[in-house]
Amino acid sequence: MTDDPETPGDGHWEINLATMGTHTSGRCEIAAPDADVNYGWGDHVQLKVDVPWVFVHETGQPWKSGLGAPDVGVKWRFIDIEDSGFSMSTYPQYTRNWLSSSASRGISAPGGQLFLPIEASTVLHEYSLDAEVGTNLVQYGSTQLVAGAIVAHSCGRNVECLGEVHHVFVSHDSQTLLNFGVHWKLNESMGVLAAAGREFGAHTEDQQRLLLYFGLQLLR
Repeated sequence: MTDDPETPGDGHWEINLATMGTHTSGRCEIAAPDADVNYGWGDHVQLKVDVPWVFVHETGQPWKSGLGAPDVGVKWRFIDIEDSGFSMSTYPQYTRNWLSSSASRGISAPGGQLFLPIEASTVLHEYSLDAEVGTNLVQYGSTQLVAGAIVAHSCGRNVECLGEVHHVFVSHDSQTLLNFGVHWKLNESMGVLAAAGREFGAHTEDQQRLLLYFGLQLLR
């Protein structure tokens, strides 16, 4: 959930093809596939479009599927100090349905969301540290203050283990996600990403009791 300031590099692509699943009270949602396509426009700018195909099951209802809400964004890394390994970026992202039927059928939420974050990254001894803080403006909901942090460390040959704390501050409904994952680098152009977590906080219908992610990362 928490992003970092890294970009693919000038003229390079980063494509993440994933399956994501969430379970909340009375609802199971699976994005398969979720295509997250990123392009490096120069060394410090990243262009992104993320398009999911979503399957939804609600208690007492049959499964339904449709195009989820695509997400488009532009990341700009405005500080990049190689000697100290410190970098910062901003990453505005806008999410909205491309099909009105997706909202009317309950595949995705109606309206749009504009996320305005700042990311920072550094290295401390053998650990990589990433942090993100921002505001999520929700068209038909409450404005959210979002903060997250990731700690990553090598846990095997070409394998990196990650732990994440991600908090969403909303009046009367704040949630904290604890997430654990691995990044297994298969070669210079391919890797595997996997993670599992859950949210803790007020017991609401939207609280994620389980969050799963499995994806293939392609670098070109």
